[in-house]
Amino acid sequence: MILEGVVAVTNSVTALGAALVALVAVYWTRRGAERTAGATLVAGLGQSQAAVKAAQLQDRAGRQPTLEGERRAVYQDFLRATDIFTRTFAALPDIPHALRKDLLDQVATAVVEARAGVAVLGSSTAISAAAELAGLCSQLERLALRRAVVRSAISVLETNWCPRNAEWCQDSHHIAAHVAWGLLVDWGHLEEEDRWEKLDLLESALQDSHALPAEQMEQVLDVVNNVSCWSEMVGGWVRDPLLERLQAVRAVFVDAAYESANGVAP
Repeated sequence: MILEGVVAVTNSVTALGAALVALVAVYWTRRGAERTAGATLVAGLGQSQAAVKAAQLQDRAGRQPTLEGERRAVYQDFLRATDIFTRTFAALPDIPHALRKDLLDQVATAVVEARAGVAVLGSSTAISAAAELAGLCSQLERLALRRAVVRSAISVLETNWCPRNAEWCQDSHHIAAHVAWGLLVDWGHLEEEDRWEKLDLLESALQDSHALPAEQMEQVLDVVNNVSCWSEMVGGWVRDPLLERLQAVRAVFVDAAYESANGVAP
């Protein structure tokens, strides 16, 4: 009986040990599966994040040349518009009076429209430089028609000087042309009282010169009532202050656009 009891106890202990071993095996199997699943999840997340970053980098790399190309395009459009405005501004005195306003409106509007593209895509420095250049174009637009009248009249009067010596010429028409020319050139430097006193002299000199048709004379006499920026409109024999200022401001924009298009400026 004692032997049978010992055997029974031994069998029970053995069975219990086997059960514990089985439980431990199940635990570690589950633990290993969880670790594997966790590692797989972490690896998957890492791969997903890497894929997102790679896609972002590729997208950025793909957009960068496009942005640079678009910037160059809007910069070129703006420069083209301002250059056309500059040429038109300079040539306006030689264009028939009836065509000047519409032509000026067209080129000035083109500058405004082209600047809008720079405002959207340009760098901060390019936007600032474009605003300054467009602002100067707007100022010159307000002077352009008066400037065209004055410079056209001065040019015609010069061609009607004496072909030999304008100061010693005895021809009344040549003398009148030279007097009218001198008055127009210096008109902006005269005091207001002097201008009123010499207005009749200017009118008679223009008439006696036979250089300008009646319509152009009326235009000149209308313009002389406003002497704002007169000396700059008249300019000099060689230099033109307004065009020089325009070229200087244009150069600032060109520098800013170059730096921006080549990735130097933000």
